[in-house]
Order: sequence, then C-alpha cells, then structure tokens
Amino acid sequence: MRWIDHWVGLPLCFLLAILVWVVRRILPKRRREISGHGTLVVLKFFGLGSIMQATPLLRAIRQQYPSARLAFVTFQTNAGLLRRLRLCDELRIIRTDAPRHFVIDTLRQIVWLRRHRVEAVLDLEFFSKFSTLMAFLSGAHIRVGFHLNDFWRYTLVTHPVYFNYYRHITDVYQQMAARIGVTIADTQLSRIDPGEAARESVERFLRERGWSPGTPLLGVNVNAGDMSLERRWPLERFAVLIHALLDRRPDLRVLLTGSPDEKEYVESLRVHVPPAVHDRIIVSAGSWSLDEFIAALPLLSAYVTNDSGPMHLAASEGVPVVSLWGPGRPDFYAPRTPAHRTVYADYPCSPCLYMFTAFEGMWCDHEAWCMQAIQPGVVVEAVEGVLAAATQPSAAPCSPGG
Repeated sequence: MRWIDHWVGLPLCFLLAILVWVVRRILPKRRREISGHGTLVVLKFFGLGSIMQATPLLRAIRQQYPSARLAFVTFQTNAGLLRRLRLCDELRIIRTDAPRHFVIDTLRQIVWLRRHRVEAVLDLEFFSKFSTLMAFLSGAHIRVGFHLNDFWRYTLVTHPVYFNYYRHITDVYQQMAARIGVTIADTQLSRIDPGEAARESVERFLRERGWSPGTPLLGVNVNAGDMSLERRWPLERFAVLIHALLDRRPDLRVLLTGSPDEKEYVESLRVHVPPAVHDRIIVSAGSWSLDEFIAALPLLSAYVTNDSGPMHLAASEGVPVVSLWGPGRPDFYAPRTPAHRTVYADYPCSPCLYMFTAFEGMWCDHEAWCMQAIQPGVVVEAVEGVLAAATQPSAAPCSPGG
C-alpha cells in the first residue's frame, strides 16, 4: 500500500495539481463558507490510536454543526472501533483485503462523496497521496490538510495546517478544527460501552484461568501494529519485566493481550519466562473481540504497552498506563491522562515516525536502537509506581514523565 501510495499516488496528485493550478488562473477565486447543513467528511485510514486521538475533534464538529451530516471514510480494519464510538452519521468503508475490493470500494466512495455535495473534508493522514486524492475527488471546496512544501500538496489542499512534530496531536487537531470554525473545548478521549455480554464473557474467561475479582491483574501489550514494528520493545525485555514483577508481587497475575494476527508472537513470550510462573500468565491474544478487550480494561490494575492503539483505548478507560517509546515522541502522541507514565529513549534520530522526510527505522536499519536502550529495571520501577498509586485511592495520580 505504501508502494502504491508513492508510485501511483504521487504522479496522479502531480497531474491533478497542474490542472488545478491552470484552472485557478482562469477562473476567479471564490470564498466558500460552511452552511452547517451539508456533509462534512473526515478521512483517516491508518491507526486505531490516531482515531481515538481524533475523538475530541469529532465531538467538537458535532457540537458546532449539529445539523450537518458527519461522515468518516476509513479502511475496514477501523470500522469496528468507529461503529462503537457512534460519533459519525455515516461510516464509509474501503476494504483492503484484495486489490479488486480496494479499487471497487475507492470508486464507490468517490461516487458517494460527489453525490452528497461535501462542503468540507478534513484529511487527518500525515501527507498521504491517497487521502489527498480522496479529498480532492470528493468535490469539496474546503479541503483541510497538513501543509507540505511540495507543489502537489499545497495546490490540492485549500486550507493548510502546520504539522508540528513537537506539539501534542491534540493541539495539531485543534488547528485543523479552527480552519472550519470549530473549537475543541473537551480534549478527553471518548469512552466505549462494550456491553454487558462482553463484560460477562471476559470475567468468565478470566475465572476459568484462575483469576478472581480483587486479584491484581497487570495487562501487557508486547505488540505495536504491523505498520511500524520498530515500536516494539524486545520480547526478551518484556519477559524480564514480567518475571521481576511476578517475583516481587506473589498475588499478581499478568494478562497478555493482542489480536488474532499477534497471537503467535504473544504466546512466544512464554519461552523466555521461567515455567514456574506460567500458571500466573493469562493469554487473551486471539481469543477476544474488540468489545471484550475494552470490557477487560476496567479490571486491570495497570497496563504496560508499546506505542499502539490499545494504549489509547486503555487511557480512554482511565487505566493507569506505562508506555514505552523510541521511534515516536510521547509529547506528541501519548494520551494526556493523569495516570500515565512514559518511558522514552530520546535518541537524536527520534522521531522517525509520522515524518515526511524520514521513515521508521531509517537511521538504524530497522534495528530500533532506541527501544533496545530501554532497560527492564526502569520499566519495573515505573510499573511499581502506578501499581502502588492504584492501590492507594488517596494518593495523587502519577503524571507523565520519562
């Protein structure tokens, strides 16, 4: 998909930009305003975490333009989360499981956008040619996107926004909201109600594996999504962390989470942990739906995770989180929740994520030196800190820090 975005998307964007440049010099420029009664569209194709971070923006748009129809165009992998969030009137899905489906769905969405006379499009992708094309082909006269000093980008985007890598993504989205007259007053991440059936299923699953209510349960996410595996802390380090915490806390149980695609990788962690503690480790990877994962979050005493979508979901539920960072910067993308500690190896080449002038692992040949530099002892102390705070209701919440 990245290859197509560059080698197919770039020439198409450039050709359309030339056409737009010519037309603008022939026809007079007209100022467009949002009526508040038409269709507003948000584009975001990659990242559950990015979509969670955009929930304050979506809520603010609904509040500012209650009579408008808010549509969200995304890939099928994000559909489940967006349906549960219930923040949009229309969810337009593009399948990516086969090239034929991708082409058919893309054309279908373009036709839908043209028919619904879209007033404005907010492109939340970071310099994607595909999303730029979708925004332009929607026919919207207001196209908000991140500025890039390239002809194809600044020509096709009508309302550019500065993408500041050293400001939090919430502040960046605020700039985007302002371009359509919206102010984000509430920056809390939206919560999701998974339903009573999911809660009962989760509790039954855990009880069958030896857990009982009141027993401390530490969630651990060793994954980071296949778009950037460089964000993963080495599995052996996670094993050292888990063994140390189980040794310090005899009553503690560990829950390893993950998707069906991540199940094999998650279960391989057991090889690095002494057999004596295997019965205190529960693996839910591949066994739970998204609803069940969300239902399990309130049962966790804390959650240790790489920079990933589950991190944002845990933060939205108020779970104390310890997150590990290297290719990305926590001051840019970490959830702004009080019970959150970040462990960050601030290498000179960080960040290499989200950037147009670099790609993840560009300087280290994908070896992720920054993640390897994080020592288990530092993470153990961070986890002990949030666990101690979680068991003392009168204690002040921990604040983000390295």
